Amino acid sequence: MGSKENLEKRTLPFKPFIAGLAVGIFFCLSIVASLEYMQQDPNEISRYVSPLTTTMEKYLSEKPNKTVSGHQEATTAFDTGRVIRVIDGDTVDIVLSGERQRVRYIGINTPERNEPCYEQATQANIDLVLGKTVRLVKDKSDTDRYGRLLRYLFVDDIFINKVLVEQGHAEAVLYKPDDQYYNLLSDLEAIAAEAGLGCHIFNIFDDGDPKR
Repeated sequence: MGSKENLEKRTLPFKPFIAGLAVGIFFCLSIVASLEYMQQDPNEISRYVSPLTTTMEKYLSEKPNKTVSGHQEATTAFDTGRVIRVIDGDTVDIVLSGERQRVRYIGINTPERNEPCYEQATQANIDLVLGKTVRLVKDKSDTDRYGRLLRYLFVDDIFINKVLVEQGHAEAVLYKPDDQYYNLLSDLEAIAAEAGLGCHIFNIFDDGDPKR
């Protein structure tokens, strides 16, 4: 009786090894069989390789490379904040890192309080950003002479500066040296003006000078 128990104890450690060896042999035989089969039918190689190629292409196409009408969005430095107040069509107050900051949109200008279309432009901005989380993207300057942050604003993938110009509620203005999107915004302003959209019906933007 004792010899039988001793025999079982001696063979017990080898059981997992034998089982693993059997699985390994089966796996190797399966690979060999698959390779032989694919050699007989070359189309089988494409059946195994094509899904991998498709997956890699999809992965590469989904790599961050956001563009705005052909202009690559700056992705190296941006802040995220929540808009708590809209001052007018191109200025907002934002909670940023726990502090309240005033932000002036780069590259555009909207009517002032005493000018025609002020209410419409302000309401357009309210509809786009109030209460929403926005990405604040810097061009070259950080602040203006009034201490306001100078930024492009994005809500998800919506470029707010661009939309205001497209709607005709803002004009494109060149504030040197911040000119990353000036050409884009200028082209969109021309289209909105031609169509008589938004504030263009008041000729409020027709001063003939894009620079400020």
